[in-house]
Amino acid sequence: MSARIDHESRRLEIAYKAMKLFSQVGYDNVTLIMIASSAGVARTVLYRYFRSKREVLDAAILATTRQIMQECSREIAKRGKAADRLSMVCFHVADVLFDKKEFMSAIFDFVLSMVRSGEDMGARITRFTGGIKSVFVKLVTEGVMKGEFLPEVNPERTAEGLYAILESCVLRIVLGTETSSANVKVRVSDMIRSISA
Repeated sequence: MSARIDHESRRLEIAYKAMKLFSQVGYDNVTLIMIASSAGVARTVLYRYFRSKREVLDAAILATTRQIMQECSREIAKRGKAADRLSMVCFHVADVLFDKKEFMSAIFDFVLSMVRSGEDMGARITRFTGGIKSVFVKLVTEGVMKGEFLPEVNPERTAEGLYAILESCVLRIVLGTETSSANVKVRVSDMIRSISA
């Protein structure tokens, strides 16, 4: 009897191997042949899962985003102060960004390449990161309603500010000016303290 293949696991495995490859040589320098080779599959097998390297990159980004969102969902479901849960979500995102710093560099490289070619990347980035912003909005709104945060705090603008801290974190990772999530966590904590009642 032949073994059953878990196609979703195989697809993710290929995407993770490609993620490492993108990190090592940059998006523009990677070919589908290289991805197939690094994943240990034939090109025909690769084509069953992905039609282009952009699809492979999207799958890798989506897998990373899902990992982040699973932790965010766990924090939202917990009881306790919204401020503490908001901090934990931000800290987790920062830790994942640093844990996958080579991949962040590859994504940054890809985004710059697309922008240089005239593509608007705004909607694409929002597609992958919009869930994180909505978690921030939800927790800040809860904190305002519970009186943990100042009543005049605007959840949307606060979420944008927290997101901007994490965006700058990606830039600092790529530039090599930030080597751990410690400073990011300090900036997040300072911002949350500044809106606390």
